[in-house]
Amino acid sequence: MEASRRDFLEYSIGALGMMAAVGAAYPILKSLGPNAATSLQSKVSYDISQFKPLELRVTSWKGFPTFVMKLPDPFTWDGPQRNNKYKNHNRDIIGNHNVYALIGVCTHLGCIPLWKPDGSHSISPSNIPVFHCPCHGSIYTPWGDNILGPAPLPLGVPPQNLNGNTLEIGTAGFVKKFWDPYT
Repeated sequence: MEASRRDFLEYSIGALGMMAAVGAAYPILKSLGPNAATSLQSKVSYDISQFKPLELRVTSWKGFPTFVMKLPDPFTWDGPQRNNKYKNHNRDIIGNHNVYALIGVCTHLGCIPLWKPDGSHSISPSNIPVFHCPCHGSIYTPWGDNILGPAPLPLGVPPQNLNGNTLEIGTAGFVKKFWDPYT
């Protein structure tokens, strides 16, 4: 009888140990997967019917602050350009679309650039619309191309499609895939 009690205790303690191991492993394994809130925002639709030229609105896509922009049609860029391999990079990706979305995170240290539709005194001519990062002074064109300051790369460009008066961020269209400056 003594041996059967011992067997029962061994099996009971073993089962409790297994349950404790599963209970400890579950939150670790759960944290390795995608965040539920981020997964829900993999596609964002934005109504642009009420947008005015040079207007910017901020939304969120996959946890990134995302700028939704509308430029006048036609729009001519008379400002400076940085002469590096990323010259007009985002402008080429976005093409001739005057409504588009950009990831609103500076590529220098991750600050959020400010939209200056009336220009910035940091560049010449000072009346052209730009994004200005208040942390270290990086300047970006309306398409997110970096033209001045320590930012090494243009702003990110999410995949997007224009469907009537709706900009669909996260849907392949005129921008096919996410251009992430950090990858």
